[in-house]
Amino acid sequence: MKENMFYGASHLIFQKAEELRNRMTPAEELLWKHIHINEWKLKFRRQHPISNYVVDFYCHAARLVIELDGGIHEVEEVKINDQVRERNLKSLGLTVLRFKNEEVFQNKSTVLKTIKDTIATIQENKQLVIEKEKLVVIKIGGNIVDSEPVLASFLESFSKLVGGHTSPPSGDGGFKAILIHGGGKVATKIGESLGIESKYVDGRRITDAATIDLVTMVYAGLINKKVIAQLQSLGCNAIGVTGADGNLIPANKRPVKEIDYGFVGDVKSDKINAQNWSGLLEHGFIPVVAPITHDGKGQLLNTNADTIAQEVAKAMSNLYEVSLIYSFEKAGVLLDANDDATVISNIDPTSYEQLKAEGKIFAGMIPKLDNAFAALNSGVKKVVIGKAEHLNDLINGESGTSITNS
Repeated sequence: MKENMFYGASHLIFQKAEELRNRMTPAEELLWKHIHINEWKLKFRRQHPISNYVVDFYCHAARLVIELDGGIHEVEEVKINDQVRERNLKSLGLTVLRFKNEEVFQNKSTVLKTIKDTIATIQENKQLVIEKEKLVVIKIGGNIVDSEPVLASFLESFSKLVGGHTSPPSGDGGFKAILIHGGGKVATKIGESLGIESKYVDGRRITDAATIDLVTMVYAGLINKKVIAQLQSLGCNAIGVTGADGNLIPANKRPVKEIDYGFVGDVKSDKINAQNWSGLLEHGFIPVVAPITHDGKGQLLNTNADTIAQEVAKAMSNLYEVSLIYSFEKAGVLLDANDDATVISNIDPTSYEQLKAEGKIFAGMIPKLDNAFAALNSGVKKVVIGKAEHLNDLINGESGTSITNS
């Protein structure tokens, strides 16, 4: 369980940990660069609360503590305190490694080898506990974005779950999250005011040169920054990004076959920059993603937000235990699109094919469900589709439609 990684640390210890994260020493910053994304594919945390202490680095899967000592630790009284601290940490079943700051600066490779060898020993002794930190990837539907009151209500609920200042006091400050939005109706409305006609084929927007400028302006500008501003007002350290920022989501311009969709991007699944995503999350940011990608040659591309959510969730599943939530105005996947009482609580591959064959699932819900199954097949732990106002229940699997492989 996640709470076990804190070993009963108090609220004051959590506050101290947060303060220390904001003033890491140069040695800590250097080592952190090499262990927070690492060859061992293990999750490390910095300035982590454990019992009555804040340890410099901690890997819960390996039960491994890493401490870095500056010159003050040569003082006799501090040495005694360190010995007591280490003994208490070991009594919790933890392995403790200590290095001097000078070792990190002058013999970094030796320090990293010691860490690697220690992890190997823990693995050999079958003491490694595979436990990934939880990450929730949430896509909010267009009808939520299009209504300012509904969006405001959703963001307030979201802020309570991720640890904004409207949330109840909690030990870990909420879960990590990535929020993805669209905004097609807003783009269409603004386009009309600018004399830019929206064109669609089978419900899909044709993105010509004028339209890519329009959707970039609306998605990555107006909508994204409004969401960011509201989340910041709720105490959430949100940061707005597109796929071009930090090379987070590279894509290819969709090739012309029967239809020329224009500047539309198909995500390069194997090129999503999981390290940069993790860097944002580990520095306490909540990425809010506008559905604009890029081709690496200077061209921005309009990309389906549902697909972005699925692709990001898949990419992050190597590092985190990922839940993918598609939240919109409906209670879930419905047998009757106009009746929330007809929500289907669970859909597996067999029932999905049957529902399609019977014509009970059609149109825009099919690509959403295809994305959901693709995510599950690529390591995502859980996929739920449901009503945005029931966000907490969706995350807990107590509402909406759960998509499963069995």
